[in-house]
Amino acid sequence: MRQALRAVTFACPFCRAPLSQPNEGECYGCQTCKKEYPSCAGVPDFRIFPDPFFSVDEDRVRSELILGRLDRYDFTQLVEYYWSLSEITPPLLRRKFVRSALLGEHRAQRILSNFEDGTFRTTIKARRVLEVGSGNGNFLIVAAQHFPQIIGVDIGMRHLQIGRRRFIDRGVPVPALACCCAECLPFPDGYFDLIVMSSTLEFVRDQEKVLSECVRTLAPGGMLYIQTVNRYSIGSDPYAYLWGVGFLPRAWQAGYVRWRRQAVYSHIKTISLRELKRLTANQFRQREIALPDVPASVLSQFEFTTRLQIRVYQALRSSPILRDLLSAVGPGWEVLLRKA
Repeated sequence: MRQALRAVTFACPFCRAPLSQPNEGECYGCQTCKKEYPSCAGVPDFRIFPDPFFSVDEDRVRSELILGRLDRYDFTQLVEYYWSLSEITPPLLRRKFVRSALLGEHRAQRILSNFEDGTFRTTIKARRVLEVGSGNGNFLIVAAQHFPQIIGVDIGMRHLQIGRRRFIDRGVPVPALACCCAECLPFPDGYFDLIVMSSTLEFVRDQEKVLSECVRTLAPGGMLYIQTVNRYSIGSDPYAYLWGVGFLPRAWQAGYVRWRRQAVYSHIKTISLRELKRLTANQFRQREIALPDVPASVLSQFEFTTRLQIRVYQALRSSPILRDLLSAVGPGWEVLLRKA
């Protein structure tokens, strides 16, 4: 991973000035504002604020626990171990989140197929690709076979350290990884050809600022792919596994989920189709919105009632008459945006 990091140009998340390349054991440093950025097991930490769940120190403690088992556990064991540590996640959701992580590569394959199967009118060709919210490396491990340079960032250091195990299990070199806030990406202007955000936009503090940062770091004509959840979906919420959460006023949602699931929901902000269009209207000259599909390899992993719901959705999705209705009340969207 050290070699992959040396091929990346980082910029200070505060002042945008170039950062010096560290020697082993040293910090990245900004000569302009004099800030320094440490690393955790080789992953640089450019965060300017912590994620919603843990302070920076608490996240580092979790990361050290993961690193202590990195050589002894495979990816599946490491994911199961991580979720066993989560006191704020009830057992039902732990099992579902573990399954989601293990199916991540299937969903990533679907993202790449979207770029090639005519889902979007735009042809996607990219040399340097960034995934914002790369988590456990679902998309990165698949994208490594398709793009010359891939970079993953996430606000949770612990998730990046788990993701390393996925690459080790597959015998693939670990790509450049960095811990940062999506609202302040540590890269120069116009650096990327393609940015991918899958199930990330609904978790960030400031959605407009995140999109602005994507625009800033995209090259002219560069593209942003977003996969996100519909607030007004008639299906169950994928983060609380409850019906109707999005139809409640935002101020009530966290309390409702806490009551029904004993789970935290205050950091999640799913959006409607109208909000999605408003957020992306001013900064992108081309916008394509498609309904997501569910790969057969993923469908087989769900329980019967969920499979039935998905099959009904797929039947409706294939109907030109009902497609517009599903855009408003379906599970979410896949969006491709081109920088103006």
